[in-house]
Amino acid sequence: MASPANPGDLVRFNPFEAGHRFDYTRCILTGLPIDPSKDLRPVFPGTWFERAGLQPGHRLQLVNGSSLDYRNLRLPVHPTCWEGGLDEVARKCAELFASGIETLGWTRTERIYQWMCWLFIGVLYAEMNALSDKEDAHPAWRESTFLNRYRMIHLSLQGAVFPLQYLGYDPGSVFILPLDGDVKGFDFKSSSNTQSLSLRVGESLILASLGDNGAHMAFFEDEFLSYRHQTLSPLQGDEIFARMCYRNHLLNPVFEYGIGFADEEDPTTYIRMQIPPELAGEEAFGPWSDLEYVTVLDQYLRPHGVEPLKTFQESGEIMTFLEPRNGF
Repeated sequence: MASPANPGDLVRFNPFEAGHRFDYTRCILTGLPIDPSKDLRPVFPGTWFERAGLQPGHRLQLVNGSSLDYRNLRLPVHPTCWEGGLDEVARKCAELFASGIETLGWTRTERIYQWMCWLFIGVLYAEMNALSDKEDAHPAWRESTFLNRYRMIHLSLQGAVFPLQYLGYDPGSVFILPLDGDVKGFDFKSSSNTQSLSLRVGESLILASLGDNGAHMAFFEDEFLSYRHQTLSPLQGDEIFARMCYRNHLLNPVFEYGIGFADEEDPTTYIRMQIPPELAGEEAFGPWSDLEYVTVLDQYLRPHGVEPLKTFQESGEIMTFLEPRNGF
């Protein structure tokens, strides 16, 4: 296989193709062998365990019901890839965010998106590893058509090291919001099914929709911008995230991608997104269902001591802690 210093072939590596094992022995970006004793990179940098309130034993719940200490959440990365750009994304963006949302202005927007992809792939890799030897794993996790949904997110993460350009569209939507000044601690949520992330550190909240091709930004930007002028609580932040997850569930998958891989003449990989002419009249999102949405809302608000599903069953009203109620 080609050297990590030569991007010509490496951007073609796809860990979601049949046969790849998520066993921490090969680089997540290139597929090259790595040394697990020194090349497993922390998804959250060590400085976070004090600054962001990540205490020993603080655990991430995985899709199969097991859990993992955040300190053990790692990704295999070849040294040349780590030094060639991924360190800047995985470490620098995290440290800037932990210092406050204003500091993220010191880095490029595409780096922030790549950082969200790094976090998502970090969780997804742990989930794939946890499911790899389980015969009772959900069949969808063994199907290439299901796993290929993550190909574009992985390709974006490869863009942290190898030249990558999106032609005429944004791969996802990222919103950074301020929280109440009395907020302390850390909270992280990753929805592998809807390709959504929520990360809160103290007074800062970042929400990411990684596979919507910018649909949230295009259709709901005004709604998210209005939240920047409100003093949000963690509960309100989780309600906004519930809406994002449900909307991504409704997203109409009519997109097709064309990928022009790097070669000896041009080291850049180009990605174009298009909607087939016969599907051009389709709505971007499927019809909204309060009954479906309230089950998602209940999942994220119940830990705050409220029960949206019970309230809906009793009154028919959707519980909300946000005003105005845009997007319904």
